[in-house]
Amino acid sequence: MNRHFVSGVFIYVFVTFMLSGCEIKEPTAPDWNLDINLPFSQKSFNIFDILKRSGNIGFDSSENETVFLFGESAYSRKFGDDIRFDGYPLTNVKAVSTFQIDTAVAIDDSTFISKAEFINGVLSFTFYNNTNENYNVNAVLKNLFAVSGDDTARIQTSVGSGSQQTVNINLQDYFLLNSIPDNRLKLKIIFNSANPVPVNFSYSLSGYSVKYIEGKLKPLRTGITSDEVTDPFGSDVPQGELNFAHITPDKNFLILKKFNDMYNVDFSNISITGENKNGNKVRLKYLRNGNPGDPVDSVFTLSLDSDKDSVAYAINESNSNILEFINNIPKVIRMTRYDVLNSGYKEGSVRNTDSISIKLLIQVPLDISITKPIVFSDTADAGISDEEQRKQMDFVSSMSFNIWAENHFPLKTVARILILDSAFVPLLAISRIAGNNEDSTVIVNAAPVGQDGTVINARTSLFSATLDSLQISSLKHMGKIIYDYKLYTDPDLIPPPLTTVKITGANFIKILSSGKIKYRTNF
Repeated sequence: MNRHFVSGVFIYVFVTFMLSGCEIKEPTAPDWNLDINLPFSQKSFNIFDILKRSGNIGFDSSENETVFLFGESAYSRKFGDDIRFDGYPLTNVKAVSTFQIDTAVAIDDSTFISKAEFINGVLSFTFYNNTNENYNVNAVLKNLFAVSGDDTARIQTSVGSGSQQTVNINLQDYFLLNSIPDNRLKLKIIFNSANPVPVNFSYSLSGYSVKYIEGKLKPLRTGITSDEVTDPFGSDVPQGELNFAHITPDKNFLILKKFNDMYNVDFSNISITGENKNGNKVRLKYLRNGNPGDPVDSVFTLSLDSDKDSVAYAINESNSNILEFINNIPKVIRMTRYDVLNSGYKEGSVRNTDSISIKLLIQVPLDISITKPIVFSDTADAGISDEEQRKQMDFVSSMSFNIWAENHFPLKTVARILILDSAFVPLLAISRIAGNNEDSTVIVNAAPVGQDGTVINARTSLFSATLDSLQISSLKHMGKIIYDYKLYTDPDLIPPPLTTVKITGANFIKILSSGKIKYRTNF
């Protein structure tokens, strides 16, 4: 009972003390420090992104996703007016005005024609009269026919005393036809006058081009043709200096093609020069006549027989300097040559609209070393869209900023990351802050490779920095991030005896950037 009494007294005293000795105040909320993670960007790319997925790159999934670079340069031509003959020089003939002459005008010493159609050319006759008598000329060219109406070509004119008369026949209005191939225009001329008088006349045949010719054509050399192809490996070939280990076997050719039946064609004195972006030139060397065992030369000749539509000449490292040519990474490939028709001197035909082409096809796997870095750039949208987070950043004095990289490329990567606003005004070179390098970059080491040159596991890197309030304020206006990369091989990470690494479709690099702020709040 005494115990209950003591307890009651204690409670009474405590309550009295509280009510009489303390002022009642508003409750105060506790302070809290909150960590807030702000993701800024996440970007990854592979070899297809570097080359923009152009038609000049592919990979073989059956060969460990080996990536190939394709190059193609095609040069085609139509003969046009290049099937050209020199004509025949001025020739003088003497006769008597009462005579009939059967003669011939040679059109070429060694070409025997069954049929010919002409683009141009003039057959010219001049008749002279130094006498006191007039005479008439009535002539027919027995194997020359008008294109319109098939009439035989004729000459009918009068030559007055003491004068001369010239008659021109434009060959484009006629065609030549022989039942048996011949190299002459067959001419029959009848002269008439009141009294016999001596007659002088001359004829000449200008140089001429044919639209179509059939028969036994003498070997005919066309004019020199020059052509060039820009970006044979695509416009997105990486800028740098690459050394390829080898070309793909049985995938590299010089292909000759004709698109109509015609005489055999020799693509003669071919010269192929590749010029890279720096102006350095390398000439492709190949078998001098396309035959195994021929010496390799920078000027060579390839043939396409009349009974074939196309032929492919294989290019490899034994019969050419193809690796030297490819390692120059040509931006432009130029070709000069002339063509020889019917070097075999056989019967056949050709039309001026007939076309021929020569194509250089190259396929090379990305088994490479890179001595001068490949340069690659990309731009991504970025920013803090959460308005509440943007407001909270106004009360932050520092931020822990991280760049995390995961490299699955067998290439060392030097990355420069620049933050801009939406109008592309630079705000921060964030890679300089995180990497602390004067060139504003961070360096991500190459992924290690095995004895076959392919990546065996990824390489990860983390770069951290602390941003002050001014830099944090700049981040609020972030709208774009520009990534500039330089990629190259690191000899120290390539196991001997290898000197190159293999790029596959599975290779990629991923870079993430984020910030962490401590935000002080109360509840």
